[in-house]
Amino acid sequence: MGNEKTTNETVSYSLEPAFLFSTELMRLIAKAGTDPVNEWFFFDGAFTSTSNLEMGSINTWINENFVVIQDKKIIAYIEGKWDRPLDIISHFRVILFDKTKSREFWNALYDYFDYLFQYRNCQALNWSVALKNGHAYKIYEHFIKHSCGHRVGIMHHAQKSYTGQISDIVLYEMTRDEYYEWKKTREIKDNG
Repeated sequence: MGNEKTTNETVSYSLEPAFLFSTELMRLIAKAGTDPVNEWFFFDGAFTSTSNLEMGSINTWINENFVVIQDKKIIAYIEGKWDRPLDIISHFRVILFDKTKSREFWNALYDYFDYLFQYRNCQALNWSVALKNGHAYKIYEHFIKHSCGHRVGIMHHAQKSYTGQISDIVLYEMTRDEYYEWKKTREIKDNG
């Protein structure tokens, strides 16, 4: 983590601890929070003046928050919160600030998963999405169909957007074993 990586397509990016970029990240998050397309991302008030990010917390026993950097700019933010001592990430979410950098983002996200499962002994990663957040819902459904992870279930009347809409949410999970199996299959396809 933190080292610049170049993929086969010569796409260069780095994955860095978010607290190192907290001032710029807060600005980007505040800006994104004014865009109605992100009304479901900010539903829980996670980005308030009392959040760990704004306080400069570097406690990776609690959080695994990273930014994706390309050309000295933050293009995405990845947030994970540990549920200890179970060794699972019970709250996971991402936001892509520069939509033109999706390839770099996906490569960095897989590096983040490698970091969690290989180096931090993560056993599972859990996340959810509001059904009314159609775009994000489609992305996650595509992700679990073509990569790894699975649906756990649906919770009804479970999330309220910052604009006041109420939505059911879909719960997802990716286990360590699923990730390694998918990665093995992917490597066979890439080398086969």
